[in-house]
Order: sequence, then structure tokens, then C-alpha cells
Amino acid sequence: MAIDILTSTGLRVSEAANLRCGDLKMGYGESKIFVHEGKGHISGSVVINDSLKKHLKQFLNWKRDRRESTGEEDYLFVGQRGKWTSQALPFLVKKYLKEFNLYESGKSVHALRHAYAVELYAKEHDLRAVQKQLRHVSIQSTLIYADVTDERLSEQVKGLWN
Repeated sequence: MAIDILTSTGLRVSEAANLRCGDLKMGYGESKIFVHEGKGHISGSVVINDSLKKHLKQFLNWKRDRRESTGEEDYLFVGQRGKWTSQALPFLVKKYLKEFNLYESGKSVHALRHAYAVELYAKEHDLRAVQKQLRHVSIQSTLIYADVTDERLSEQVKGLWN
């Protein structure tokens, strides 16, 4: 679940580790995750897709089946020693990425946020949407995700001046 959240939202590790069940806004017509005081003490919502919404609902049901608390203030990720920390989450994500042969040596869990932002930008080329999803105060912080790929350049110059 943690890997799905990180790859489908671009949340920072600390933001994912601090998620509470009540932060999941998945009622009728709602598909968001509320982030309390992310980097720079900035709060805000991240829009989620239907696939993640479905997975989160299944995860909450799984937690209930295991008799784990899913109240508004209960943490989403809890282990035997309590809530997952910002230090434990990357360790666990790395462990499972390795298990599924998806881990790339030298890559941090932050690379999942970067990959999300790059893909989101590549889809519609909407820098403001990326800024809003990543909850950047300054558009300057978001510009690093707008790098033009060779494929995109080839596509744009094809047929130029013909």
C-alpha cells in the first residue's frame, strides 16, 4: 500500500508515514488525500485516481479484518511497534521493491516522487497541476520536473518547416 501511495500521489516519505485514516477523503464524489503540515508546514490535498482509491478502500477493509483501528485519528501505517516512522518507511519500501526486482541501486524512495512528477508533467504538460499535486509554494521548485526528453523533442521537431 505504501508503494502505491508514493507512486500514485508523489507524497513525501514523511507525509505518507504520517497519514491517518481520516486523511483519506474517499466518499461519494471525493478522491483526495489530505496532507497535514508537509514540508514547510504546508497542508493541502492531493487528488488520487480511481485505482488508488479502490486499493485504499481494500486496505482499510483489510485493516478492519485484522482488528486494526481505522478511526479518523488512527495512523494508516502501523507495525508491531506502533506507527511507521519516516525512517522505517523507506526501509520497508526498499525491501519490497527488491523482493519484486523493481529496486534500482542508488535510488532513494524520493525517486518515486520524482518519477510521479515527471510522468504527471509528461501527460498533459501542465506545470501548475504538478505544482498543486506536489504542494510546491514556488513554481521554481516544480520546474525541475519539466525537463524535455529526447523523445518529446523528436516529436516536436518532426515536420517542422515542411
